[in-house]
Amino acid sequence: MMRLKQQIESRLSTPRRYCVVVMLALVCLEASGCSLGVMAGKLFFGDPLITCEFTRRTNIDLSEEHKKVLVICSTPESIRSDYPSLNYDLLEQITYDLKRREIVVQDTGEVATWLDDNGGVWNDVDELAENFEVDYIIHVDIDEFDYREPNSPNLLRGKAYGTVSAYEVQDVDGYRRALSVFETNYTSEFPSHMPVSIEQESPKVFRKKYLDRIADQIGRFFYNYHSSEEIY
Repeated sequence: MMRLKQQIESRLSTPRRYCVVVMLALVCLEASGCSLGVMAGKLFFGDPLITCEFTRRTNIDLSEEHKKVLVICSTPESIRSDYPSLNYDLLEQITYDLKRREIVVQDTGEVATWLDDNGGVWNDVDELAENFEVDYIIHVDIDEFDYREPNSPNLLRGKAYGTVSAYEVQDVDGYRRALSVFETNYTSEFPSHMPVSIEQESPKVFRKKYLDRIADQIGRFFYNYHSSEEIY
């Protein structure tokens, strides 16, 4: 047995021996725990870049192609009555996240001014395409939103549901039109395991944290990110 082991070792070159050791280490780490396996993978193979869903579906990388994007958010009246600033808060934070990833985004102040001038409403994305010199329009439509646990005034848990769509602006028969190129549902619950007591965190602080989280999750539909940046 010992002679067989020596024969195998003598036939393995140093690089091959190193690879065998690495693979055995990874197998052992995977067996002992998923997180250790992930850490080992990053140690030997780096932090892989995850291609965002928008790019996977359209083959368009907004940060590489330097296309100008307009972000617009909408909510039903039932939500606006409870959270009148929700649309603008999300618009501002999503825009900030996209800019951080070197995506060119229409100024939020100009979008807000246009909305104010039009009574805070717009009929369809073609209207936006006609009024703004942009290449793409991202529409975030939030159907449900709350950060308070139902029937529990002292507990906080964020919940949101909606649709995220993207349109490419093109000239069609002399008019600027927004053509649908991407759509996905968005669902969020945070924290998922149990709500947070208002004694641990104030509702104001929790709401801001949750809105930032929503904006970050929605932004990741449109820019690539490393596996270490995953949101759980």
